[in-house]
Amino acid sequence: PQMLKDLKSLLEQRGFQEGNTTRPGDFVIERAFADQ
Repeated sequence: PQMLKDLKSLLEQRGFQEGNTTRPGDFVIERAFADQ
């Protein structure tokens, strides 16, 4: 889970936006496979 948080932070710092089911973005994190 920490790796996903680090990767998300890195991508957001570089101007990428996370997408979801209602808003397209540059990347998504598949939560079904991510440990919570």
